[in-house]
Amino acid sequence: MRKIESLIRTGLKERGFDCHSVFTIPDEEEPRILIAFSSRGKKRLTENKVENVLNSLGIGRFRAAGKFHRLSSAFVHLEVMMGARTESDVTRGAE
Repeated sequence: MRKIESLIRTGLKERGFDCHSVFTIPDEEEPRILIAFSSRGKKRLTENKVENVLNSLGIGRFRAAGKFHRLSSAFVHLEVMMGARTESDVTRGAE
């Protein structure tokens, strides 16, 4: 999981979202990842933007589990659910 944490951190940084830390929360059903961002850059940061960036990395399917939470005065935290990507999405163009 350390490799995934590193890929998430560098992927977010390359796209302009500097995160402070990335933690993997072990879960048997669906792994969760906790991402901490500086509260100063929160104005342009949204849950959808983070989710879109994570899904564009190509390391799995990600879904934001809720809204940002402030657990301290300096950081905001976002919990993201991670699921394996086994096959590509099916479009409805063949109907």
